Amino acid sequence: MASDNSIRRKPARYTRERYLTSFLLGFLIFFLCTLPILIYEKGYFIYCGDFILQQIPFLNLLNDSVRSGQFGWNWLTDLGSDLLASYSFYLIGSPFFWITVLLPRSLVTFSIPVILALKHGIASTTAYAYIRRFVRNKNAALIGGLLYSFSGFQLYNIFFNHFHDVTALFPLMLIAMEENINNRRRGWFAVIVAVMAVLNYYFFCGQAVFLILYYLIRMKAPDFRTSWKKFFLLLAEALIGTALAAFILLPSALGLLGNDRINDLLYGLDTVIYRDDTTIWRIIQTFFMPSDPPSTPILFISEYGKWSSIGGYFPLFGMLGVITYMYTHRKHWATRMAWLCIIFAMIPFLNSLFQTANGYYYARWFYMPILIFALMTARSLDEENADFVPAIKISAVMLAVFAIISLLPDKADKDTVIWFSMTDETGFFYITLGIAALSLLIAGYILDAKKRGYRIGAAAVLTTAVFSAGCVCSTIYFMASTPEWAESYIRTYIDGEDTVYEKPANDNFFRSDTTETIENCTMIWGLPSIRAFHSVVSPSIMEFYNTIGVVRDVASRPDMSHYTIRGLLSVKYMYRMPVEGYSYSDLRNAEKSSSDPGTDELLKKLNNGSQKKEINAEKEDPTEYLPGFEYLTERNGIEIYENKLFVPMGFAYDKYITDRRSDEMSKELREKLLMKMLVLTDEQAEKYKDIISEASKDEQHTPSKEDYEDWCREKQAQSCSSFSYDSHGFNAEITLDRPSLVFFSVPYSKGWSAKVNGMDTDVEKVSYGFVAVKCGKGTSKITFDYETPGLRTGAIISCLAFFLLTGFVAVCRITAGNSGCYTSSHCYDYESTMGVPGSQLYCSPPEKKKKKKKSSKKTAAKK
Repeated sequence: MASDNSIRRKPARYTRERYLTSFLLGFLIFFLCTLPILIYEKGYFIYCGDFILQQIPFLNLLNDSVRSGQFGWNWLTDLGSDLLASYSFYLIGSPFFWITVLLPRSLVTFSIPVILALKHGIASTTAYAYIRRFVRNKNAALIGGLLYSFSGFQLYNIFFNHFHDVTALFPLMLIAMEENINNRRRGWFAVIVAVMAVLNYYFFCGQAVFLILYYLIRMKAPDFRTSWKKFFLLLAEALIGTALAAFILLPSALGLLGNDRINDLLYGLDTVIYRDDTTIWRIIQTFFMPSDPPSTPILFISEYGKWSSIGGYFPLFGMLGVITYMYTHRKHWATRMAWLCIIFAMIPFLNSLFQTANGYYYARWFYMPILIFALMTARSLDEENADFVPAIKISAVMLAVFAIISLLPDKADKDTVIWFSMTDETGFFYITLGIAALSLLIAGYILDAKKRGYRIGAAAVLTTAVFSAGCVCSTIYFMASTPEWAESYIRTYIDGEDTVYEKPANDNFFRSDTTETIENCTMIWGLPSIRAFHSVVSPSIMEFYNTIGVVRDVASRPDMSHYTIRGLLSVKYMYRMPVEGYSYSDLRNAEKSSSDPGTDELLKKLNNGSQKKEINAEKEDPTEYLPGFEYLTERNGIEIYENKLFVPMGFAYDKYITDRRSDEMSKELREKLLMKMLVLTDEQAEKYKDIISEASKDEQHTPSKEDYEDWCREKQAQSCSSFSYDSHGFNAEITLDRPSLVFFSVPYSKGWSAKVNGMDTDVEKVSYGFVAVKCGKGTSKITFDYETPGLRTGAIISCLAFFLLTGFVAVCRITAGNSGCYTSSHCYDYESTMGVPGSQLYCSPPEKKKKKKKSSKKTAAKK
């Protein structure tokens, strides 16, 4: 058989590296898979969920802000937030975003699928470059790059497509570390660290943990020529690189302080056992089968861990290469790294370390071990005597187990047994199970041909590309919006500016409200809004909503029961997309059901603070629940309502209650009284006691609808006569008949400073998160200036780090010379199926000047 193998294999010849091939494969696979959608939707790629509710609006908002030079305070992000702090997690540090800024504005939304394809192409190329360091066969390395680029993690996260910015560039971090240690290439590791930190601070925290583990595992490998000196030089570059990114890291960190989502920690058994018993099963399943959709766990159904990015399946090969490599190379560094990552994935506390020990469950670090898995698969494909039979058997057993679980009966009640109910989307589950089973069969055939000595390289690359396309299609065509919804989205969101009844101007500020179906459309329309689906906003917004009983986790969604904040927050219009059959005219003409409480009764309950159920504005008449709102018109299927009790931005108060007294109230009462009285600390009450008086206990009663209407009219009379704004702050003018505290529903930040009539004045944080300043009798001109907290300091640190890095590299080059510098970029320590002569495969390090000989391990073959 050996002689047959040598006959079948042609002599290898040198070929150039296949970076371009790797890029084109990654780019074209994704682009061609989305092409039918692009054709049907006339160039748009309308996917689903966060992709259309966040990614598209954020990209448009940020493009408009950057093109107009508005880099400070962004008035379109919730009630207002710092642009840098709010979008450094999403877009602002990404080179892929800045590519869209170079395009004509009209092409920005059209560019999204092309940019996504570009990310896949780059991910494939960078992964190929890393894998080629350890894999001789270029075709095997190409396959490894494709597996990384189209892994289940990648396809799952099309939903969160800005995650692909990170995965596209992450392999460069490992390449830079390898180059730093083995080839003494100084400076590049610091640069890549800085790029990744700027790209996304959340993922950067996980990368720091992974790189530490990677170094600790790799340091014992014979091809990783480290030493204490090299370690400290590497650490120095890591610190310098982090400092280089301080201009974005520091403002982002300060912007996160007070965000409730970063304060959830694990305690007790939660540190060692997942709260949900399906989590570990889902992790296992996702490496043997194509990943479930983000919003719909299909086999192991659970609300826990939705959106957590559990994905890992490799097209065609699944876990075959990984299991084979771990079985045959039990002491290899890649095997040890794989086992370590598996342990971290299975223990909640260890898993949380990749997100600074936060208790929310996410698997958003899986792309890093997936790169190692792709390397192991490529290496197994290239090894002469790799035995895939055990891996095939294990994979077949796992698919059979999942199939059996899907068939288990369930009980609906005492006497009713339901079959085929274990899966949420039965059809899709069996499609993905079929893809995994077919992949196993085809992979088995290819691997059998390899075992019999046939050259499988080109065929394996082509088959991997085909199955990658199949996995992409199964994901995007299951998740993509229906043609009807896509058409509605394009008409409403992207082309919906003609829906706007009145647009704010620099000297005409007001906010709008929308129903949940069309949230974030105001970002594209250019309207400030009280409704926002955005995770990273000003902490003051979080504080305000949580204080009045509105849940504020990933979005601001105050329903119509919170009618008083519409006056407090200067809401002038409401845009409502009704459910079919619940339009304004339908509701007006419909007969009231005798079994349901009437609108007057519901509103009475709301006024008494006894109504707990949220009101669905898409099925209810806003004029019945929101005092002062009147129906105006309908445009593009969206109804528009105007608030006749609209209170302009900036108005004076003459009454207050202390936060101690407010904390004793119910959240409902606290919210309703905000329209009448400020909430001050004891120190503020003492400071301003000469201009504002404390409300009596009789005044702290539950207000009626009529009370609220009277308060709105009172504040209209005490409001600013002008208000102009931009990203640098705002200017207002107010005329008062007595000194007062003037309130602005602008979230408090340490970045605000204020002047009244040209004199510096204190900016007070009042009413659980907003700003106020003292104004005297008569006309006062108020100026608020904004500067991103931490930006100036961060920029100084970054500049100093740049000069430090320049000096560091210069000193390293002067002192290093050629001593101990290795020029190899590959490490091959196995027999390849290519049959390449050893003289072409190995590159030994240059001999050092008459020093004791390196051990055999330390002179392992290199190329």
